[in-house]
Amino acid sequence: MADMTEAEKSRGGPALDGPAVSVCIPTFNGAPWIREAIESALSQDFSNLEVVVCDDASSDDTVELAGQFRDERIRVVANRDRVGMARNWNRSVLASKGAYIKFLMQDDRLAPGCVGRMLEVLRESPAIGMVFCSRELALDEPDDPASMLFARRFGQLHSRLGPLARVNDGRTLFAAMQRDRFRDNMIGEPTAVMVTREALVKLGLFNVQLHQLTDLEMWLRIACSYRVGFIAESLATFRVHGRSASSLNERSGSGWLDRVWLIEGLRTRAGVRVWLLTYANAGKRLVTDGPRAMPSHLRELGHYLRFRLRRHSGDALHEPLPR
Repeated sequence: MADMTEAEKSRGGPALDGPAVSVCIPTFNGAPWIREAIESALSQDFSNLEVVVCDDASSDDTVELAGQFRDERIRVVANRDRVGMARNWNRSVLASKGAYIKFLMQDDRLAPGCVGRMLEVLRESPAIGMVFCSRELALDEPDDPASMLFARRFGQLHSRLGPLARVNDGRTLFAAMQRDRFRDNMIGEPTAVMVTREALVKLGLFNVQLHQLTDLEMWLRIACSYRVGFIAESLATFRVHGRSASSLNERSGSGWLDRVWLIEGLRTRAGVRVWLLTYANAGKRLVTDGPRAMPSHLRELGHYLRFRLRRHSGDALHEPLPR
């Protein structure tokens, strides 16, 4: 185990039975960026952490590049077969040991003080289940119209939550996103968020039915049950490029039923009006996406309807995290 820094000693020191924080990096064909992501995790001013790289059967040399780091804090887990984005996110958490989970996407990076600053907030109270920060955007193609539009629309989404304190009532943040009908992820991408393992034990892991709103659904569930921390400083960088999972999903239309699955995950918390509007918008997408998308849309709709018929009790959407 790495020696404690002075900052770590002031926070109570490392956990006796393992790392305090797990930086989880789920990967798939991330060779162009993975070294920079891992380096940003290892450069934290808080050293009592592990870095878990969980690769989803990449066809490039992501695993080989991750394995080149000679640091005892790194573990690389490689899936034999592809399991998909959300399941791989879950596998990265299942492979982790820390009491706090810091997400880091393969094409993003963390500022050196990110983990330590977020941990300070989470350790203030067990009532805090999640902390997020402002983040910078790195546009791979800054002159591309789509990138410029993304920056204008999503550059400062957290400002739409209203005035944010260091610690906030999660239900108030949930209500703000509900008024927006859960259209935008005002909390931010996983790289801007750290959660407690206890929250995931209580609420379950990511909803594997989702394509585009996987992180938002998780943040909403945590906000319903916990207080939420916020750090106004930009402690993470989110890379915007055409090969990202969100860009690919947007172009393919694979997330057309995501908001229906999202409100299924929230159960009664979503509200009747949001349910009705969500179903109406899904019906509109089914028609307007065109004949080429119709076969895949109908298959996913059939899958959803079968789920609804089977769902009598319990929460089948969220894989549990063992304590």
